[in-house]
Amino acid sequence: MRKSSAIAAATAEPRRPRGRPKVRSDEDQRALIAENALALFVAKGLSQVTMGDVAAQCRVSKRTLYELFANKADLFAAIVAAHRFEMLALPGDYDGLPLTEALAQIFRVDLDAEASDRRMAIMRFIMVEIRANPELGRVMRQAGPEKAMTLLSEWLERQRRRGQIEVDDTASAAKILMDMIFGAMAAKTSDGLEWPGEEDRATYVRRCIHIFVNGVSAKSL
Repeated sequence: MRKSSAIAAATAEPRRPRGRPKVRSDEDQRALIAENALALFVAKGLSQVTMGDVAAQCRVSKRTLYELFANKADLFAAIVAAHRFEMLALPGDYDGLPLTEALAQIFRVDLDAEASDRRMAIMRFIMVEIRANPELGRVMRQAGPEKAMTLLSEWLERQRRRGQIEVDDTASAAKILMDMIFGAMAAKTSDGLEWPGEEDRATYVRRCIHIFVNGVSAKSL
């Protein structure tokens, strides 16, 4: 029941505002359009939605839409980028926390049930679309995992300089950590499986973090 309601919330078409729309910056307009497009794409599938459909849903002209997004691939990339923070909470200031807790917050271990189901619904949408449209795989990697990995590598490098970890290649360490945590999540999403519960998912992620930290912390070395 909880899953279906959360997915419905993630895929429901946003309400259209009444009256004359307020003037928005291009950045705000892009964000609003990306959110509306996500609802349409999840509900109908990427191939079944036209740029005209997106323009109509967002109450903007097609000319305005094309000024902000060159095509659906560009819009797909914006959606992935917009929701990257839901997967990996970086950039952010976690220097005052123990390393394990900082990583737990970065990987958003303690999401509430609704936010977690929304994240899984978005992951499921992305996985379905890149299987159906392989050309979107590169777009997704650049806007999502590659950028996230760069941010995590930079954060780990900062911890290395602060003497919190000892690792010779923070880029490789970032990839290893992301593979540990997101690998099983992606596999379950693509196979249509689910974690038995939020506690199970959170426990798994914390174990990944524990294994990683015990392998690289300066104290243990």
